[in-house]
Amino acid sequence: MAHVAPRMAVSLDEYQERLAKTRAWMEQNDVELLVINQPEHYNWLSGYDPTSVFYHQTLLVERNPEREPVLLCNKAELALCDETCWLDDVRTVWTHEDQIDQVMKVVNELGDYADREIKVGVNLSSYHFRPVFAFKLRDEMPKAEFVDITPALDDLRLVKSKAEIDYLRRAAHIADLGVTAGINAIREGVTDREVLAEIQHAVFLNGGEFPAYPTLVDARGTLHGTPTGKILQKGDTVYCEVSGVVRRYHCNISRTIVIGEPDEKIRKLYGIVKETLDRATDALRPGKRVSEIVELVAECQAGFEQNTWGRFGFSMEIAYPPIWIGGLSLMRGDDHVLEPGMVITMEPGLSYADGKTMMIGNNVLVTEHGPEILNNVPSDLFVK
Repeated sequence: MAHVAPRMAVSLDEYQERLAKTRAWMEQNDVELLVINQPEHYNWLSGYDPTSVFYHQTLLVERNPEREPVLLCNKAELALCDETCWLDDVRTVWTHEDQIDQVMKVVNELGDYADREIKVGVNLSSYHFRPVFAFKLRDEMPKAEFVDITPALDDLRLVKSKAEIDYLRRAAHIADLGVTAGINAIREGVTDREVLAEIQHAVFLNGGEFPAYPTLVDARGTLHGTPTGKILQKGDTVYCEVSGVVRRYHCNISRTIVIGEPDEKIRKLYGIVKETLDRATDALRPGKRVSEIVELVAECQAGFEQNTWGRFGFSMEIAYPPIWIGGLSLMRGDDHVLEPGMVITMEPGLSYADGKTMMIGNNVLVTEHGPEILNNVPSDLFVK
């Protein structure tokens, strides 16, 4: 029913515990079948770690604990599946085949799900579940009620095991090495691409994997800017955001660097962001509601509402392109309560302030004794 794959991220027992938690949610919510296409979710449950997540690949999980999940793996990724997936029942799907037809072949083999009025969980909120597949699946299972499994599985992943926290610590260290290399490379006369090259060299030399979102190096005052070949000049404010990735677990770090002596406006922005970062980080404690953190950040940044973007941080998880943002977001409308074992990036920056962006961000582990900052690079305003 299961085997130990050579590059499994966690133990077989931990994978089976995750599956048991998922089935408990299915039982509580009267969901009989999961058709999972979000790579973060099928990785978390099966261990399968693909590269080409644009392929439509599916993990089928029945509520019945006696039935093993079935993974439909694209043929191009089959070797990666053999290395990382603990499941025995893996079916190969060719790219040219009708993907939903292949899913339905397995569904029909498992039972009479297509002809019954049942609840079926699918990743309706996922970037990876194309509408064309969703519509066809609905047509193939006309009596089913489809429910979004995405928030539930995201919530199950929020509290990390010891093994996961170890990966996140390593990822934070790699991010530290990358951003330090970037800080050291920044000086008048170099290009932003040269800075990025130093960051990437440090990240991959020290065991980093490809991130779910680009590394950001920007001296143009944008929030999500990547290098354009700009030659750095005196007076530029350079924003760097680097992610360390270990076994798809992400930890990012953000730092701001000024070339030449910063003016009064930059120092003021830094003071506001640094105070907000410190106070909001200290508030990341068990039992705190996200809404309380959001209110605290808003209080610290009063008068600068037009220079924020409404999300001040988020949980860090297993992640694949296009983004590393987890299921918890430090923004209005999120009703999560913090628990020990959650890892959250805290980044209450300010942007578009007269063409300047000021961002300082760290990853923080919520513990029973308070917040533990995983990054070790000082949260100073670096002056080069």
